[in-house]
Amino acid sequence: MKAKRFGPAIYFASDKNIFDALVQHGVDAPTITTLFERRNIIASKKTPRDDLAEYFSRLTHDYYDHRTISERLGSPSRRERTTSMDLVGKIDPENLRLSLEEIKKEITAAGDTAHISRNGDSFSINIQYSLIDYKKTEFSQVQIKDGIIEFIPTPEGYLIRNAQNEFMNTVRDEIVTKVDKNNIEDLEIITVSLFEITTPKLRTQFFIDLINGLEGFSRRDVSDVYVYKPKPIRDGSEELTSDDDETHIEKVLLKGNGVTRSVILLDLTGSNEYYIVKIGWTTQRELGNGDIFEIEALFSDPKDCTGFSILLKGIYPYVNGKRGKRRSPLKSEIDEISRLIESSARSLTTKMKVTTTDGGSKS
Repeated sequence: MKAKRFGPAIYFASDKNIFDALVQHGVDAPTITTLFERRNIIASKKTPRDDLAEYFSRLTHDYYDHRTISERLGSPSRRERTTSMDLVGKIDPENLRLSLEEIKKEITAAGDTAHISRNGDSFSINIQYSLIDYKKTEFSQVQIKDGIIEFIPTPEGYLIRNAQNEFMNTVRDEIVTKVDKNNIEDLEIITVSLFEITTPKLRTQFFIDLINGLEGFSRRDVSDVYVYKPKPIRDGSEELTSDDDETHIEKVLLKGNGVTRSVILLDLTGSNEYYIVKIGWTTQRELGNGDIFEIEALFSDPKDCTGFSILLKGIYPYVNGKRGKRRSPLKSEIDEISRLIESSARSLTTKMKVTTTDGGSKS
């Protein structure tokens, strides 16, 4: 792991910043008590909060005071999309364990925390880390986040699943590098990608087939579709000769009901210029209570169609034949949907690559 680089905040926490922060409800009474205890001062529960905030704001405050307050007022973390990759090859579990231990030491040295869990040949590493956004006000700059990277054994090697963000992807890639370096035989990394499939209609068809082909589920509705058209690459010497040359609609969002049946979407994707890069839909379980799952899938890089990720946004349970209120998904439900979509997406991309390689439709 690279060492963290700390820089000066855009805003200096003045006495007014401290006062304004301490009077907010996000900073609870135990936090204020702790701040005073560091100075060997006992703060009475009967003292009005405004008086405590005013007194403390006049004292000298340091980085640790700022961090304590920031942890209470920082931006709350949200559940993130998950991405995955297949690590193909014969991998010794002990090699993976040692690689995880190495990365844990690096994470700890950088000021974050990490915990490794093992269940047979399955591993996971839980990481708590902080992100700093200096564009925000002083006590909203810090965001404490939790992330997990799972290593699930498969007949071909390991499936690696993690939250789709720069920090977790970096940690995952460094673990893979360490495993590959210490492995006896070379490893192959396989991800869901349409980088080699450049035909817009095929890229759109990937999403259509994906939402319609989940085993054990039937699609109900499509509510969100993002379509994308890459900006033409022009020669640097070429000049724009008219206003028409300057016009380029890169992204279009369609939101509503039955979006995939809309004339607008069909016209856009039928032109073979725009293609789907993100889709949100609901699908219903065919067995059991028939619960409805709300899912989102996308490519984070719309131009190359790489960085495929999934988010199970919520579930509408069916109770006594009636649709209930939306609830957050359970870990088992997230794992189930992730496995289904990952398996279907890999199968679809493999078929498409074979089709284009064998001289199938390319236009």
